[in-house]
Amino acid sequence: MTRVGVSQFPGGQVATTKQLICLANSRKHRGRCIAGIDIKSNTWIRPISSRPGHEVSESERTYQNGAEPRMLDVISMQLLRPRQSGYQRENWILDSSVRWTKLGQIGWADLYRMEQHPTQLWINSGDSTARGLNDRVPVEREGEITDSLKLIRVDSLRITVGRPYDANRDLDVRAEFRHAGSDYILKVTDSIYEEKFRKRGIGTYRLGESFLTVSLGEEFKGYLYKMVAAIIERRQANVGSR
Repeated sequence: MTRVGVSQFPGGQVATTKQLICLANSRKHRGRCIAGIDIKSNTWIRPISSRPGHEVSESERTYQNGAEPRMLDVISMQLLRPRQSGYQRENWILDSSVRWTKLGQIGWADLYRMEQHPTQLWINSGDSTARGLNDRVPVEREGEITDSLKLIRVDSLRITVGRPYDANRDLDVRAEFRHAGSDYILKVTDSIYEEKFRKRGIGTYRLGESFLTVSLGEEFKGYLYKMVAAIIERRQANVGSR
């Protein structure tokens, strides 16, 4: 007998239906990185494709009406199996044959029960990029890390838009904030905020109280990079709940 929320496919493959609160829809390669917290287990899940880059394509992530998932949407999706990759233990292979469904949306007040309180964002090794601060971890310390997603709250933050190192690339967008006594300057990969502040041009912009989804990316040239995968401003979030 098949349990509710579990589907049996030919060949014995089992798919599970999860309901996630969308807390990241960030740029990754030519697709997106989607992540959220599972309502039932209150744990992070990152649906990924089976392609080498694991990015989620437009057709894989849009709803039946063609709309893009937004921050705080409650999404029903079908996932095939967990695909843990080192410290990225939140990864699940998505079922690309089934469109996602929006069930509702939560509000700002609901975020408090999901807020995390790490003493630091993984490891602050003192090793930073030229434009960042506490924004990377040497790959040699990978064994000390057990997850790759955090939801934190900050009283305020600054968005800095600067010229790229490569003239052929888009403007560089970074978030500067303080959390648990440490300062950070991290690259922003939130697709909405990247586009919004690139349009404003080079400069520094201040935001008020916000929740941030911070992600630890896959190894690149000997380092694991911390990124702001989502910015949720209090003034723009719904006050109520679903």
